Amino acid sequence: MGLRIGTVGYKQLFPELPPSARFRRYAELFATVELPQTHRRVPGKALVYRWQKRAPAGFRYSFQAPRHLTYRPGGDERRALRRFLRRHRLLGEARGGVRFCLPEGLDPGAFAEWLAMLAELGLPGDYAFQGAAALEELALAAGHAAVNLAAGRFYYLVDPPALPAGRGYAYFHRLEDALRYSTLAQGGTTRNQTR
Repeated sequence: MGLRIGTVGYKQLFPELPPSARFRRYAELFATVELPQTHRRVPGKALVYRWQKRAPAGFRYSFQAPRHLTYRPGGDERRALRRFLRRHRLLGEARGGVRFCLPEGLDPGAFAEWLAMLAELGLPGDYAFQGAAALEELALAAGHAAVNLAAGRFYYLVDPPALPAGRGYAYFHRLEDALRYSTLAQGGTTRNQTR
């Protein structure tokens, strides 16, 4: 697959176009997008199916994990996490990564138990964790990625100063930064966006 390049969100891009044409233009330039609205709430099934249906071949949607997750094991947390990850799986071939932003002050022992709970759910994916170094090390040891760390089985990068060779996702907040690295935007024809 290589490293897919995209932006964090797309709706605010290309203001000269009507809202209905913005995604189409975006997908002409990039092979992935991180959807920040999934951080606010878990998307409904109908919306996820619409995203999946309009994704061109090879396109991937990445989600930001919902802000209501506590990263402490428990019944409510398990149900919320399972619901969210099942929605992400509905994307099928258009499924990208998931970025989990860990809260400050999270107890490493509780997070280790939470990672075990995640494994028990049996919903594997490209999961990347962003937080304190000790927590990211636990995520790496469990076979996941750490955001902006060139280690693990794939990369999940947000506004990186440079792009390493490898498999994963790189998202930029500024369109100009993403365009600089996108092979499609620079006249390439491949969905593999590694430069």
